[in-house]
Amino acid sequence: MRLFLVGPPGVGKSVIGRELARVLGAAFLDADDAVERITRRPNARTIIDEGIERFRDHESRVLERLRPTPSWQVVATGGGMTIRPANRERMRSLGLIVGLRGSIATVARGLERTMDKREHLRVEGISPRAHAERVLRERREAYADVDVEIRVDGTTPDEVARAIAAWIVSARGIRIDVHGPRTYPVLVRAGVLEHVGRHLADLGWNGRIAVAGDRVAARHHLPAVTASLRDAGMEPVVLRVPQGEAAKSKAALGRLWRDLASAGIGRDGGVVAVGGGATGDLTGFAAATYMRGIALAHVPTTLLAMVDSSIGGKTGIDLPEGKNLVGAFHAPSAVFSDPSTLATLPDRQVSSGLAEVVKTAFLSDRESVEQTARSLERVLGHDLALATLLVSMSAEMKAAVVSADEREAGLRELLNFGHTLGHAYEAASGYRVTHGEAVAVGMVFATALAEELGLAARTLRPALEDLLGRARLPVRARIPARAWGLLGRDKKARAGKNRWILPRRVGRFSEVTDVAPRALERAARVVEGRAA
Repeated sequence: MRLFLVGPPGVGKSVIGRELARVLGAAFLDADDAVERITRRPNARTIIDEGIERFRDHESRVLERLRPTPSWQVVATGGGMTIRPANRERMRSLGLIVGLRGSIATVARGLERTMDKREHLRVEGISPRAHAERVLRERREAYADVDVEIRVDGTTPDEVARAIAAWIVSARGIRIDVHGPRTYPVLVRAGVLEHVGRHLADLGWNGRIAVAGDRVAARHHLPAVTASLRDAGMEPVVLRVPQGEAAKSKAALGRLWRDLASAGIGRDGGVVAVGGGATGDLTGFAAATYMRGIALAHVPTTLLAMVDSSIGGKTGIDLPEGKNLVGAFHAPSAVFSDPSTLATLPDRQVSSGLAEVVKTAFLSDRESVEQTARSLERVLGHDLALATLLVSMSAEMKAAVVSADEREAGLRELLNFGHTLGHAYEAASGYRVTHGEAVAVGMVFATALAEELGLAARTLRPALEDLLGRARLPVRARIPARAWGLLGRDKKARAGKNRWILPRRVGRFSEVTDVAPRALERAARVVEGRAA
């Protein structure tokens, strides 16, 4: 996702852009600097020697070279980059357009401060004020074609940057569509809990609606969700489910089925799952099977659920023999992620969710890894803006994979990086370690195994371990003997053979099935701190 800052020359796009990138933990690109890297000379000299239209061609080339990425980048555009409709169309295909608006006096003062870069204006004999008047008059329509307009008169760069961040985080939010037989939106926005009812009404929900949550959700989040449903003309009925992994049991599933029936939820009703991943898995499976399927919406309130379990339609419960062995695919009508709920979580749960963020970053690209590295400490410190962007980054990556492979027939299996051993370790511990802690250990194991098999350079694992350590996640652990027995019951195994998702480098992974016991033992020695 990219945020393009557009507006007249001298309005402060570059200065504000750098500050906005800092506030959001995003990367930054100055388009004027990018043009100079292409032409290898100052932009003013290119305009004088080649003419303005040739310079505009170079600007368009900068946009053409940008590629989609789930990571975030702030782009400060040149004052004339937005003139061409094709350039604006390209920007919208890559992100959002933020217009910076200033008075003639503000733009003229900005031009005066940067006249050393504007030799072409001196050659033409145009004063800063005359140029400001001309561009604001001639480019009015282009500058108005934006997603939001922010006035900069009498403000500081920090104030403008924070106004843009607030617009993204709590006003507009981020929408990510998951495509498939039934496309549904993932809405990431601070405060969205208070608008769940309105959004579901727009999707055709009405009547009696079950709202399922554990005791933590009941204390912190269920009142806002039920109030929003009531305000939208629905009749919410609150159903309690067990907390944590205890929810994913046959007994809890049976109770929820009966509670849905007792509440009078019909085929035309629905259920809203409010809480963490266990609540979503249980409630989703109940929704998939009750009356042969009723409507479902997810309101994830943990980081782990926001970036992983709520997206993709996978539901399920555990058996004594292993994790998630019984389940169904059941796509929700929508997912509503409110990052402000993360402030109610213990630090350990936030760290647990960051394991999946690190995973999706390594599956995506180097830009996503770099954004994660810039953001970890501030997310652990409850920075709402950075949490919002990390949630959207991870959600976009998972949505893209799920859209291409809803039923986990191929590409989606990449999302199991760290999960093969991770699930076994989690179950063998009696769920005393969190899912994220288990996945962190599983990713280290998988990367060590990739090293042993000659698939990954030995520089990859230290980079992974550094991020996991900064997220306060374990990178070394003793693997219980029972975990190795549970591997044989992994639902992803084929013909009795485990399938390992192993990294080659950031953004490139392979599935490996035939792994010699000696290689597994060597990788285990790394994880357990016994490697020579």
